[in-house]
Amino acid sequence: MKLLGSRVWSAVDIGMLKWCCVLTGMIAGAYLSDFTKRHVWLFVIAVVALAIKPTITYFSQEGA
Repeated sequence: MKLLGSRVWSAVDIGMLKWCCVLTGMIAGAYLSDFTKRHVWLFVIAVVALAIKPTITYFSQEGA
């Protein structure tokens, strides 16, 4: 398995990865904010949900 091999990413995968990064940044950068602290689990669930498909696509043999 090549971990850092080149891949062709679809627009959907790139968009989902970007949203995952944005939401992760919201958690990390605004952790002291009351809103983020109250809803941190919703952000965590969204990050994980958005990261699943790009991760599967990246590591699958069909995405090569």
